[in-house]
Amino acid sequence: MCTVIVIGTAHYVDGACTSEKLYEIIQKINPEVVFCESSPEKLPKYLKRTDVNTPEMNVINRLNQQEKSIEIVPVDVNEDPFDQRLEAMFDLIKLEMEEYLGATRMIFNETYLKGFPFLNSVDCDKIFRDKNSMEKYFMNINKMKYIGLSNFYSEWLQWNDLRENQWINLIHNYFKINKLKKAVFLIGAGHRYRLIDKIKNIHNKNEDSFDWEFYYFK
Repeated sequence: MCTVIVIGTAHYVDGACTSEKLYEIIQKINPEVVFCESSPEKLPKYLKRTDVNTPEMNVINRLNQQEKSIEIVPVDVNEDPFDQRLEAMFDLIKLEMEEYLGATRMIFNETYLKGFPFLNSVDCDKIFRDKNSMEKYFMNINKMKYIGLSNFYSEWLQWNDLRENQWINLIHNYFKINKLKKAVFLIGAGHRYRLIDKIKNIHNKNEDSFDWEFYYFK
C-alpha cells in the first residue's frame, strides 16, 4: 500500500528537536518524496537564506544537496496575509488564561526533552487540540472586548483550512500521477490534529488511494 508519513515538527531548533535528528528520521524512512510546508515560490528563496534555522528547512537544504534521489515538493499556498498580530493574540491569551499558558509550556518542555516522538504523539495532538478549544473559548467570551482580534482569529482559522485542504489535494494528486510507494510530509505539529480530522472524512468517503501514517514513532 502507498503511504505518506506525516512528521510534525517545531519551527525551531532546541533540545532534542534538532535538524540532525530529523535528517536521521528521513534517512531511516527513505522516502521517494518529501512534501513540505512551503510554497513553490518561496522555497527557493528560503533555501538561499542563511537566517532561516528550522529543522525542516535545514533538512530540506541538506536533502537537496546530498540526497538527489529524494524529490522535494512544496505544497503550501504562497500568500501569507498575517503579521505580528498573530503573536500578539497568542501572547494575550497566555496572559489571561493560566491553563493556556500551562499547555504552551508543556509542549515546549516536552519537545525540548523528547523531540519528534513527542511532537508526533497522541498526547501532543491532544494538547494542541485543547489549546485550540481554549483559543475559541477566549475569543468567544471576549468577542466585543477584542472585536478586531476576534475577526482576525476567524480569518486565521479560515486561512489554515485553505492551506490544509490544498496540502491534501496536492499530495493526493501527486500520488495519483506519480504512483509513489512512500513519502514524508513535514508540517508544524500544531496542524496534525486538524489534518487527522480532515483525512478521516476523506477515508469515510473512499476518496483516497493511499494511507496517511500519523504515528510513525508509536
